[in-house]
Amino acid sequence: MIHTLRGPLLLAALAGLFLPPAGFSQSTSPADSADETIPAPPRVLKAPTSETSPTSPNSPAADTMPAPPILLPGDSPPVLGSGPASFPNALLGPPGQSVGWYANIEGGLIKPHINSHLNGASSLAGRRITSTTLANPISTGPETVGTVALFGDHITLPVASLNWTGSPRIRLGYRLPNGAGDLRLEWSMVGSQGTDTLPNFDANGAGSLKSRLNVQYASFTYGTDEFLTNAPNINRTWGARFGLAAGNVFFDSQAHGRQILEQSASNSFAGLGPTLLLSAYKPIAHSPVSLYGRIDGTGLIGDTRQHFSETIANGGQPLTQSFSLGKQSNAVGIFGVEGGLSYAPWVDRTWRFTLGYQWQRWWWVGASDISNADLTLQGLFFRGEWRY
Repeated sequence: MIHTLRGPLLLAALAGLFLPPAGFSQSTSPADSADETIPAPPRVLKAPTSETSPTSPNSPAADTMPAPPILLPGDSPPVLGSGPASFPNALLGPPGQSVGWYANIEGGLIKPHINSHLNGASSLAGRRITSTTLANPISTGPETVGTVALFGDHITLPVASLNWTGSPRIRLGYRLPNGAGDLRLEWSMVGSQGTDTLPNFDANGAGSLKSRLNVQYASFTYGTDEFLTNAPNINRTWGARFGLAAGNVFFDSQAHGRQILEQSASNSFAGLGPTLLLSAYKPIAHSPVSLYGRIDGTGLIGDTRQHFSETIANGGQPLTQSFSLGKQSNAVGIFGVEGGLSYAPWVDRTWRFTLGYQWQRWWWVGASDISNADLTLQGLFFRGEWRY
């Protein structure tokens, strides 16, 4: 019996030496043997690219990266600002507007004009005069009513043509995250003067006229912008702002002649009130150049003060009279428009330059019982914006 099985056992042993192990057989599954383990091949990690996004809900990147915006055919992709602080505003704010501080510096070439009807009528002097002076009084002087020396019926002086002048404007603001708008502090100034000739100023002929103007304006506003890109032909940014504004306007005129040695009239207004502003940018064919437009309105409540004086030659001696109108409550309305071209040279729009024309009207800056004056400011402006 043993001799009979020896031959098959030997053949089986030889076959086991030459045949491959069961773990490397192509027809054998790893699950066929629970006692054998298959070495896993090494894993190669690839760096994520812009075309690959994590799909696992537990991935840290999936928790912090917002979903990409949905763009319609013809829309331009959003332009992200530089730096990590700009990313929270990239998808909720207009292109190039990042979170943080920004500043605008503007220079304008302005032509002011004052339509003045200041009237220092002596018939109202006894009721409205708060202070009077009479220099070098003499017994045979001009007519006296109460405590006021009256040289004539009234003092009315026009405002000379004012010169073109430079006008600075500074803006400092801070943009809030998540498209929540921004806060802005703004200040501007206009100062100008001019000269003219007054024919038949007094009995001896013409006189010379000099006028001055100083305007100060400041505001603190909150605003928000919205970027609209619904279709290729609708691609614009519009904004709205509101807040408080303060303004001060001073102007005066001084005339000199040979009989009337000096005559002057001045007006000052200072007030505070609400302001509202609307603006819009419209890119030209998806280029860095945009059409720019803005309208604004402001209402100021404050006080108006006016002062009049006159010095005449009487017998070789100068006689001076001056009187001031008491403080009077007044309301001033302001309306302005701007238009031009805006250029953002780089993709992240760290800089923006705007060139255009502006027009602004101040109503009732010289309003009183018998006087009034309006102010117009118009001219070119050049604005440079820097965000950081």
